Parts: sequence; structure tokens; C-alpha cells
Amino acid sequence: MTRIIDRIPESVFRIVSAFVIFVLLLLILFPLYFMVTTSFKFEGEIYSELTWIPRDPTLSNFRDVIVNFHIPLYLGNTLIVALSTTAIVVVVSVLASYALTRLRFPGRAAMARGVLFVYLIPGSLMLIPMYLIIVKAGLKDTFPGLIIANMSFSVPFCTWLMMGYLRTLSSEIEEASLIDGCTRMRSLWHIVIPLSVPAIITAAIFIFNNVWNEFIFALVLAQDDQHKMISVGLANFYRADIYMVGPMMAGSLIAMTPVVLLYILAQRYVVGGLAAGAVKG
Repeated sequence: MTRIIDRIPESVFRIVSAFVIFVLLLLILFPLYFMVTTSFKFEGEIYSELTWIPRDPTLSNFRDVIVNFHIPLYLGNTLIVALSTTAIVVVVSVLASYALTRLRFPGRAAMARGVLFVYLIPGSLMLIPMYLIIVKAGLKDTFPGLIIANMSFSVPFCTWLMMGYLRTLSSEIEEASLIDGCTRMRSLWHIVIPLSVPAIITAAIFIFNNVWNEFIFALVLAQDDQHKMISVGLANFYRADIYMVGPMMAGSLIAMTPVVLLYILAQRYVVGGLAAGAVKG
């Protein structure tokens, strides 16, 4: 197989690669293009025929989702839960990953494997136990309940990601600081955390994105409008038995904008953090 690949001319290989990339981009960008164009169409144009460009562009769908469908409230609720969960998970995961990679204590390897096994458990299997715990604690339809539920799958992921990154960092600087009288916490704060900024930002972005797009826990644990998440709010764009496609696309476009901007602004940190965490030093 390798010999056959080596015989392929470089020009043919480039053409095939370009074609494959073009097809993948088309598959990825077409739904986005459809969502953007549909958000500027009237309902009559959406249901009458398929048009690639809106005949009579309108902003009524955006006005409708802001005024009638409470999108600003859902965005605010989601922002509160996502930022709170991200901050708490990052702190907990940095401490846990540091302990599992730097400290020596009985059961450390089993705990490290346990973190991976917990991360691999599907969230749907945790739904009923988590729901019962949240209800018994009196946290249903509250922000703390949503934060705790999201932490259940965010902490294992962030901890495992940070463990992979910390293994690539040399421990000689930390050992030198400990010999000079620096405590573990001061070494973590002044040495490990500054060196781990790319991995921390990467983990924070993935956690924020997962919480922002999470649907199952948000649907079950917060059913009142005062605590409803944006993912659940977008599912309520219907009147009687008719889905409001235009407002739904406009709301989806508004909902995805913060996450897209976050990825664009922190792209170099995400790439650096994933690349560094993929190599064991």
C-alpha cells in the first residue's frame, strides 16, 4: 500500500487533497449558510419555495426572538451557568491534575484511570441519578443545580486534559523551588500555572462550549423561564403545531455567535494546548 501511494504524482495528490477539503468545507458550511439566509426570510418565502438568497431580506425574525421569545433572558441564564461552571471546573481540575501527576500517594494510578472511566460514561446514563440528587437537594430550577450537573461531566474531561499537559512539563523547576523553600501551593501558583496557560485556556473553552450547547440536563433540571438555558429556549419556537423556522434560525445564529467569537479569539491557545497535551514528555 505504501509503495502504491509513493508512486502517485504529487500534482495528482494535491488535486485529490484539494477536492476532499472542498467537499468537507461544503458539508460544514452549507448548514451555516442555510441558517444565515433563512434567518433573513419571511415565513411565506421559507415555506413557499427554496431560494438561495432572500428575495426580500428582513430583520423581523431577530426582532421577534428578542421581543417575543425571551432570547436575551436565556442568553443571560446560559452565560451565568457557563461562566460559573468553567471557573469552578478549572480550579478543581488544575488542583486534581497536579495532585495526580506530581504527588506520590497510594491509589494514585487507580484514581487517574478512574477519572478517564468517569469521563467515558455517557451523560444519558447519569441523567436519572443526577436528577434525583438535584431534586432531593432542592436545587431543581436553580443555577446551582445546573452548575453541579454540568460539573459532573466537565471535571473528568478537564482533569484528564490537564494531566496530559502537565506530564509534558519538566518537574526540575518545581523541585528546585521546593529545595529553595517554596511550598507546593506557591510552586503551583508561580511556576506550574503560568506554564500551563495554553492548556488551561483550551480546557476552559471546551468546558464553556459544552455547557453552552448542553441540552439534556438543561431540559430536565430547569423548566421555568427564569432559569431556562438557550439550548432549551431554541426548542420552543413553535405556535400550535407550526415551528417558527425563521425565528429559530435567527435565534440559533445569535446563540452561536459568542462561542464562535471565543474560538476565533483563542484559536492559537486551543491549537497549542491540544498539541502539547498530545505528546508525553
